[in-house]
Amino acid sequence: MLDVPIYGRIATLELFRPHGEAQDFLFIATERYKFCVLQWDAETSELITRSMGDVSDRIGRPTDNGQIGIIDPDCRLIGLHLYDGLFKVIPFDNKGQLKEAFNIRLEELQVLDIKFLYGCSKPTIVVLYQDNKDARHVKTYEVALKDKDFVEGPWSQNNLDNGADLLIPVPPPLCGVIIIGEETIVYCSANAFKAIPIRPSITRAYGRVDADGSRYLLGDHAGLLHLLVITHEKEKVTGLKIELLGETSIASTISYLDNAFVYIGSSYGDSQLVKLNIQPDPKGSYVEVLERYVNLGPIVDFCVVDLERQGQGQVVTCSGAYKDGSLRIVRNGIGINEQASVELQGIKGMWSLRSSTDDPFDTFLVVSFISETRILAMNLEDELEETEIEGFCSQVQTLFCHDAVYNQLVQALALDLLFHCVMDGWE
Repeated sequence: MLDVPIYGRIATLELFRPHGEAQDFLFIATERYKFCVLQWDAETSELITRSMGDVSDRIGRPTDNGQIGIIDPDCRLIGLHLYDGLFKVIPFDNKGQLKEAFNIRLEELQVLDIKFLYGCSKPTIVVLYQDNKDARHVKTYEVALKDKDFVEGPWSQNNLDNGADLLIPVPPPLCGVIIIGEETIVYCSANAFKAIPIRPSITRAYGRVDADGSRYLLGDHAGLLHLLVITHEKEKVTGLKIELLGETSIASTISYLDNAFVYIGSSYGDSQLVKLNIQPDPKGSYVEVLERYVNLGPIVDFCVVDLERQGQGQVVTCSGAYKDGSLRIVRNGIGINEQASVELQGIKGMWSLRSSTDDPFDTFLVVSFISETRILAMNLEDELEETEIEGFCSQVQTLFCHDAVYNQLVQALALDLLFHCVMDGWE
């Protein structure tokens, strides 16, 4: 794992693979209109900056719905929607290098989302926008790189769900686009239109499951995870189906890994690694949370208190949002992760010992009680079990125990001081 500082707040983060390259590149754009293209160097285990620049304009009104950055599936250009009424294009040359950027005038001012379509001979975008009557529509444009202008696209669709705000481009062989609304989900292409009603919700994130784009995971504002299925016969879409899988953290991003494992990245709570089971649990959920990754943000308030009255201040934070809101305690010190636990009462002392002087790790745990001494050791299954050391006096209380040179152990009793040879068992 490699941590790299980025001097800015990331607005766009996209992977792409130019023609002739054996690995993916990473495109990053920040909210202050800086961008860079990064490449991983396996030999030096470092990130290399392939290109960087500034895409800001002197004149322009920043978009109300945030910056949008997209990359053509065939890596012919990068598209950026940074200012109302403008679509910035950064073309690729034949060698996969970025050329000089230029702007194209965009008629739609209230843009909600923009995506590139798959399976088009020329770079084609689909634009989801809202008109001055608050109605929402989608429209397609071809990007003419030579003329540096838009050409009317192959199709459009008017009067969508008033809550439509997310586009999901569908890869070949189906192609087209999925339009996610608050009450309906629509599949739309040049020769097909399919829609299904859904329970009112706001979809926050999506993740593609299959390479052909026939299944998608959808995460909504309430933390519910759904599976959307495009039913089709060969290359003809016949309908849509949606099924509730279970509850997760409120997803900001969803990444389907493999073999039913899914990473849920959350800005409102802890991120999660979950597994999708074939059979539901007693509560009807198909989601099994395997791991949680702590996220303190967003912190809306905090205070410093001395909870244990030991003179050490601890920070109590109001973390998360909505259903993932929580109180967290942050303290300065050594964290303890429990590996195993055994219930033992009346312990008077504990010492860890090695089986030989050359061992890098401790093998035995000596536990002393009032009238006896017990020895615990880790077995092959990494479980604690009781064992014996030959010659070790276990019928009385041990006052002190430690490793000594030449594979010896020293055991201090109330009336004796014993030396044990671990290898030979003499004392």
